[in-house]
Amino acid sequence: MKVFTGIDVGGTNINIGLVSETEQIIAETTIKTEVVKGPENALDRIASALQKLFSDGPDELNNKGVGIGLPGLLDIEKGCIIESSNLPGWQNYPIAHALSKRINKPVFIENDANLAALGEYWLGAGREAQDLFMITLGSGIGGALLTGGKIFRLHPSAGEFGHMIIEKTGETCTCGRKGCLETYVSKHGFQRLTEKMMPAYPSNALRNFEMHNITPQILAMTASKGDQLAIRIFLEAGEALGIAISNVINLTGVTHIIVGGGIANAWDLMREAVMLSLEKNVFQSIFSDVIVKRAVLGEKAGFVGAARLVFTSLPV
Repeated sequence: MKVFTGIDVGGTNINIGLVSETEQIIAETTIKTEVVKGPENALDRIASALQKLFSDGPDELNNKGVGIGLPGLLDIEKGCIIESSNLPGWQNYPIAHALSKRINKPVFIENDANLAALGEYWLGAGREAQDLFMITLGSGIGGALLTGGKIFRLHPSAGEFGHMIIEKTGETCTCGRKGCLETYVSKHGFQRLTEKMMPAYPSNALRNFEMHNITPQILAMTASKGDQLAIRIFLEAGEALGIAISNVINLTGVTHIIVGGGIANAWDLMREAVMLSLEKNVFQSIFSDVIVKRAVLGEKAGFVGAARLVFTSLPV
């Protein structure tokens, strides 16, 4: 059986999966990234994990190659990271070549947000769409555009959706610019909104938390219990997200939007505000065709997309 190996490298965990040519997830595992130990150590442990997956799996698995999703700006041709805040010290290390040498298989790398989109397109919420835009909402915000089922890219920095400026006189973002989407929808953005709006809601439940401890998960839990401040924060975030998505739709004409990442677990709290914002800001000739879906693969999207990268990169 031909299988394609996908690896999704994050700042905390590395998710690994085997996907068959018949589009089935055969096996999967997770190991710790342990960033401070460097890429050599991580690749040694990835190679060991792959060996175990294949030895424990069904007989006669034929590994055709490996795809790796990595955060940050990448040099695809050289197979290395140019810049990544989540993997400090990994810059310019030849990740693709070094893993290929360990396992004697071809290895391909790609930005993790792009591969999450590719995974949802292949086996997830984007199966019906040839063209789609996927947003990943987490500590930061990623974006990926697929056209004809392929990653659309003009520059390694393409896809920095979280740093789309939606308010020119807005608050300062962690990137140093003003008015980025991440000042509304991210852990930092939610904390900023909480601090800004707190005085207007003197009886809110969030007063029991230190500001630096307020996470999207805590906000979602508080909002689900009816706290008006938490509910309002998600409405503000949803409106901002809708403005940013509208800009992408109006610019590209893409009509299939997939929303994933950890913050997407609170999608029901933002959905109405997002859709109202889209209706207000998207050209009406396009809006009637717009479909917005929540991603369905969860943490599997990255390694599924990485496996798809191998599938499409190897000669037929």
